[in-house]
Amino acid sequence: MKKRIPIVLLSILLVIVIAGVAFLAVRMAVKSKNEKDNSISTNDSVVSGAQVAETIYSDHYKVGIVQTGLGSASKDCYSGFMLEMDERNLLGNIEVTYVVEDNEEVCRTKIKELLDGGCDLLYTIGRFASETAAELTKDKPVVFAAVNSPDVIGLVDSNEVPGGNVTGVSSYTPCFEQIDLIKTLMPKAKTVASLYSGTDPDAVEQGIVAAREAENIGLTCTQYTIDDKDSLDSALDKIKEAKTETIYVPVDKFLYANIDTLITFSHENKIPIFCGDETILAQGALATSVISYESIGRKAADMVHDILFEHVKTSTLPVAYKHDCTNMVNAEIRDKLGIEIPATALGEVEMWTKPTEPPAETKPAPAATKADEAAESKAE
Repeated sequence: MKKRIPIVLLSILLVIVIAGVAFLAVRMAVKSKNEKDNSISTNDSVVSGAQVAETIYSDHYKVGIVQTGLGSASKDCYSGFMLEMDERNLLGNIEVTYVVEDNEEVCRTKIKELLDGGCDLLYTIGRFASETAAELTKDKPVVFAAVNSPDVIGLVDSNEVPGGNVTGVSSYTPCFEQIDLIKTLMPKAKTVASLYSGTDPDAVEQGIVAAREAENIGLTCTQYTIDDKDSLDSALDKIKEAKTETIYVPVDKFLYANIDTLITFSHENKIPIFCGDETILAQGALATSVISYESIGRKAADMVHDILFEHVKTSTLPVAYKHDCTNMVNAEIRDKLGIEIPATALGEVEMWTKPTEPPAETKPAPAATKADEAAESKAE
């Protein structure tokens, strides 16, 4: 009996060992299979991510675009918007209604029609369209462009936190860059006259900002508030008497309406005008620093994407500013006024020239008639 006990114990031990080995083998097999499955799953996800380069949206929205300005800047705000939406592959997700209307009453009617027609968002180009849209809807998002000072005119509570259903991209005139350009092109200049209409809030702010920047860079600035033709003539007389070296003209409707008077004075007295945009540069100003309105349109499209497809609230989406500027000099006026631009500044500016007129179409000479041939024969 005692001899059988070790044999029994040995048998039991052997069974335990065999069972343990089998268990470990099964566990290893399961682990190997799981790792293989996980590897396949991981590889599949990587391939899927590589195949989808961008987010594909299934949502569809109605977007109304209302443009009140008819100039190239407004058109660029529109084209930049559409280009950006196209590059994001979002044109298939939005139904665009594009309205260009400079008549304010008609523009208001068109905006009402868009809202009544179930428009999900309004992209407004220009101050009037933007203010009207903000007035007519308090729940539909409004994204503006080509508005100089949205906080000053009350479109938003503040540029950092708009606070309502309106936000957008400011096209605020780059006054700092335009004033700095005076020192870049005319480093010896010491005086500048800043002209602006007292009835235009945007122009007033630009004029004041320009005056502050002028003082910061060592220019003595005299500000002239213009209310009518008489006050403009008076200001120009004072500028001439004071022998002021330069004039700054911001974006200002009244001054633009009287630009011929300003340009004539500038050229006759050889006092260069630094202006608020390319429009006046073409009329005879010396230089300006301009922003890209296409880039403003693209940024507006970026904000529309965030609002519609990422569900970002307009109330917390800050007003955007574009600071990419191009310094432009009217080469003809530079020569006319005898302005010598320092060699060090040439790399910082682009020379603007008037577009060349296409050559007049030349018409072929009419074919000789039998009467002409007979006359020539008789003359011989």
